Amino acid sequence: MDRYDLLVIGGGAAGINALKQGVKLGARVALVDSGPLGGTCINRG
Repeated sequence: MDRYDLLVIGGGAAGINALKQGVKLGARVALVDSGPLGGTCINRG
């Protein structure tokens, strides 16, 4: 079983930023999203 320090739900702009900040701080980060990364603005906007 993998263990993470941070779980980010949603791969939009805020989710990707949270992931990057977590990695910068040395956390093991998992990102979960049901669609393509980038969120609604980038993919459908």
